[in-house]
Amino acid sequence: MPYALFENDERLTRPFRTEREVWEAAERADLIEFGTHGEKTLDNNFEIKPCDATPEELAVAEDGVILPDRRSEDSQFRNGAAGPRSPQATSKQTSS
Repeated sequence: MPYALFENDERLTRPFRTEREVWEAAERADLIEFGTHGEKTLDNNFEIKPCDATPEELAVAEDGVILPDRRSEDSQFRNGAAGPRSPQATSKQTSS
């Protein structure tokens, strides 16, 4: 059964073949905390859960982890902060 990393029920990673592969990807992405007895836990609201996957998704060799700065950018939009400008908007301003 494939597994993925989730935050608040939103899938953040591609599907991995095993739960262990998700733990390894989360550790590479620096999303793991170590408890007082050395046990590994996931940061914040992260969870590793089973998910659906096609054979093509499972064949992907990349890490598949969306790093935390993507989420912080999304939270800026939810908090009403101005987000990054699209290339079209920037070119319209500079060509005027």
